[in-house]
Amino acid sequence: MKLVIDTDVGIDDAIALLMVLAYPELNLQAITAVAGNVSIDKVLHNIAVVLDVAGAPAIPIYRGCAQTLRRRLPDDAAHIHGEDGLAGLARVATTRPVESGHASLALTDLARQFSGDLTLLTLGPLTNLALAIRLDPTFLSHLHRLVVMGGAVEARGNMTAITEFNIGADPEAAKIVFEACQNLDLAIELISWETTLDYAMTYETWRNLIHSDSPTANFVRALTDFCEVRLAPLGYTRLFWPDPLTAAVALEPEIVQREELRFVEVEASLGPARGQTMVDYRPDGVPYSNTRIIRQVDEKRFHQLLRLAINQS
Repeated sequence: MKLVIDTDVGIDDAIALLMVLAYPELNLQAITAVAGNVSIDKVLHNIAVVLDVAGAPAIPIYRGCAQTLRRRLPDDAAHIHGEDGLAGLARVATTRPVESGHASLALTDLARQFSGDLTLLTLGPLTNLALAIRLDPTFLSHLHRLVVMGGAVEARGNMTAITEFNIGADPEAAKIVFEACQNLDLAIELISWETTLDYAMTYETWRNLIHSDSPTANFVRALTDFCEVRLAPLGYTRLFWPDPLTAAVALEPEIVQREELRFVEVEASLGPARGQTMVDYRPDGVPYSNTRIIRQVDEKRFHQLLRLAINQS
């Protein structure tokens, strides 16, 4: 499998990256950075830190958009992920270089180079993808799969009451991406916030998964301890892993046990519904779909892939 990851590396992005890096027979072509959980400079540094923790070979890293399409800094999630985006663990040096080209240009070039054979996994705001579509309107048509973590398909948000963070951070960009899939055979494989909630796990279950003393496990354990401290005051008693769940779907499409083909559009107005992913559930609604909403996965296999992320059998 040929894969590109577009990410705004925070804690769950880091675990998703570790899962991908540990997966056998995978050809990770590049990692593109976008501002989201933290600023673009911190995201770039965090990508390199995670690659170092995993002992990964040289993988091209590209700098992407530092602002949304409306030329503003997106609201970050440092209150969850820490000021550095990695629970304070990113305060280490790294020598991994950043490529000279822009992430959106890299995406269009790679899509054409591996036309029909490239999976794009997105774990952050869709700004880089929207820009890639504007640069090359045929961009998405060259992809084999587009797997996206984002959206609140039942209006149970985590950014606002009805808005999920990755979509809400840059609604204009998300609108462009979803609209571009309306006239393509390519449907977005969407792992929503609600599906993430369905696969929340207790801290006890998680600690049983990360009982190894490997450097990777120690790194992940520190991330988790930080999450517990940050999430407890917000009333969360379980762990949510949206990005690792999305990575699992990208790596093994057969892990999906139930999905729905739906038409989804994004509200980009400046009103209270800004960033909402609006799903047409009507039987006589829009007569075509642009999204596969992933509803259910093989939970046992998902946990096995999480173990793989920290080098456990």
